[in-house]
Amino acid sequence: MPLSADSFDRRALDAYYCAPMADTQIPDHVDARKIFVQQALIEGGIPLSRLPRFRETLADEQGKVQVRLHFIIDDEYRRVIEGKLTAQVHVLCQRCLEPMDVLIEEAFSLAVLETEAQMANLPKRLDPWVCEDTKLVLADLVDEQLILAMPIVSYHKGQCTGPMSFGEKNTSGDKAAPDSGNGKANPFDILRTLKDKH
Repeated sequence: MPLSADSFDRRALDAYYCAPMADTQIPDHVDARKIFVQQALIEGGIPLSRLPRFRETLADEQGKVQVRLHFIIDDEYRRVIEGKLTAQVHVLCQRCLEPMDVLIEEAFSLAVLETEAQMANLPKRLDPWVCEDTKLVLADLVDEQLILAMPIVSYHKGQCTGPMSFGEKNTSGDKAAPDSGNGKANPFDILRTLKDKH
């Protein structure tokens, strides 16, 4: 019996339910009622301008964020997003307060829930994402996952080249002379005098 046209998988006709090229931006949102049934894979980039909270943690707006999201229904009939994020961005070095490159790579598994009450039944391998609407905003999801993946502290791997913060150490190897020879009194002379008396 020949197959009718309706028998073919038409998922590819929905542009934002397929895996686009790497330089393609991911869509603003997807239909939560359809995308899990379609077992869809979305892959592409997202500009920092669409990630306002993550952007606030950065030194500037330069950088790239790549996203891979696989929407599935697991064996327990939960709606699950298996995701991976890669971001190359600039943050401030907390030693010299100058911009530095940082690479963020994060894999995550989210269970999309309709209410917070459903969180109690989640296994530890799944993190909750509450979506009461049929519209699932992908930028919000990516924004939060990137913030969670940010390193707690960031330092240049080598010696900082920018201005040091208060309390920096003298790395030239020269010890401070007791008297600078400029005619000004050394503030440690008083302590030295007291020590000699005892």
